Amino acid sequence: MKGGGPPKDAPVPAELVTVSVGPLPETLQAIGTLQADEAVDIRPEVDGEITSIQMVEGDSVKKGDLLLQIDESKQAATVAESQADYNYAKETLQRADALLKDGTISEQEHDQTQAAYQRAVATLNLAKKRMREYTLTAPFDGMLGGRSVSVGQYVSPQTTLVSIYAMDRMKLNFTVPERCSGKIVPGQTLALSVSAYPDQTFSGEIYLIEPQIDIATRTLPVRAHVPNSDHRLKPGMFANVILNLGTKQNALTIPEDCLFPHEGGFAVYRATDGIAELVPVKVGVRTPGIVEILTGLRPGDQIARSGNLRLSPGKKLILSTPSPRG
Repeated sequence: MKGGGPPKDAPVPAELVTVSVGPLPETLQAIGTLQADEAVDIRPEVDGEITSIQMVEGDSVKKGDLLLQIDESKQAATVAESQADYNYAKETLQRADALLKDGTISEQEHDQTQAAYQRAVATLNLAKKRMREYTLTAPFDGMLGGRSVSVGQYVSPQTTLVSIYAMDRMKLNFTVPERCSGKIVPGQTLALSVSAYPDQTFSGEIYLIEPQIDIATRTLPVRAHVPNSDHRLKPGMFANVILNLGTKQNALTIPEDCLFPHEGGFAVYRATDGIAELVPVKVGVRTPGIVEILTGLRPGDQIARSGNLRLSPGKKLILSTPSPRG
């Protein structure tokens, strides 16, 4: 007697679903990186010794707040010297004006005196400007990072003193595939999430779409603004971005788990008169659990959702009870 088991032509139980037609929201998922709206490393414009530090690491500051002071005594002496030269040049020009009127000096001599006065004015203005360079203030409203200098330390224009970040609004950098570049516009809204707050969704708005495709990756760089008044989002965070690209009307769709790989593409088993028919398909938009079918199927077709591993072309099908899906 031969061994048991189902006969080779026994029907295969399979859950069948119907190919449907309807609106299909098209979304794009991307990975982005957050950065501060403004960020700068504060460096001095002059060499010198730090005489006082007024900032507190991690504090919020307003534009113009004093951060630290570099020894300005030498520059103060230069300003005083330039001021004296200016006063002398001004008095000399006033005398020259009077002498020119009564013909005591020539126009040329007066012009030389006036030029000397103008040089004194320029020298004094430059000295005063350089004097201000010894006092470092916040360039914009923001939050301070850690400082890397101390009182008494000699610094130069190559020394980073502290970094400041404007974080009330963040910038989000991400890319979209070239094929989606025609479906995004400035002002378009998006949703994003970060691993630090997995149960919360943040919103943003696109404000920059680069005019050129990256030829190495065939993607388009995009930038969005994200409100961040509570400063929970931090520069450098990765963000999962979801962008709504619109809705495709009359899209042909099937459950995603009906698909299986086939010859470099995808295929499904269609039930034709109770017989499994292998049908290669071309897929389009994919959303969680649903996939659009561009070619290969028709509305109302019955396709197998389960039993694909046991199916082969020409196999008889028997309808099975759908299993619960979570």
